[in-house]
Amino acid sequence: MSQELEIEFKNMLTREEFDDLCRRFNISDHAFFRQTNDYFDTADFKLRRAKTALRIRRAEGRFDFTLKQPHDGVILETHQPLSEEEAGCLINTGKFPQGDVCDCLVRQGIHINKLDHLGTLTTRRAQFPYKNGELFLDHSFYFDHEDYELEFEAADRAAGRQVFAQLLSACRIPERPSLNKILRFYHYKKGMER
Repeated sequence: MSQELEIEFKNMLTREEFDDLCRRFNISDHAFFRQTNDYFDTADFKLRRAKTALRIRRAEGRFDFTLKQPHDGVILETHQPLSEEEAGCLINTGKFPQGDVCDCLVRQGIHINKLDHLGTLTTRRAQFPYKNGELFLDHSFYFDHEDYELEFEAADRAAGRQVFAQLLSACRIPERPSLNKILRFYHYKKGMER
């Protein structure tokens, strides 16, 4: 089973801050790649209520099926590679592939036949090493909305928090709460259904 703990720090950005960070780190348009997240949940949002996310991420010809669950103050990610055909079947017909992700969901009491495809969020992403971690600049599109975000992944929570705070301070970027992408996606989906 492919699992990892994710320690990340996030901050929403304005378009101007995003552009300034691109200049500061010499990130050109060519450094960005496109990734698409297809999200799944039950009609009554059982995963969301459990602070759990289920997605297929399509990037650079690969399809990664990921379950993200809270675990001791960080996120436990369970990954499963999918073929293009398996990903397409799940998105278009709801046919669920067997494997580690399915096994984890069943252990959580989730009926996989009740999972629905909620929609798609696409991100232009640049990522690069930064002070013993990885920095991400994201420009995301979903429904009729777009936003900008800075993320920092670290191996250590305390050190990562300090590095991230210093970067925001050095760039004069105010700390802003940043919901993870699926929660922002849910927020706009809910608003559109009213």
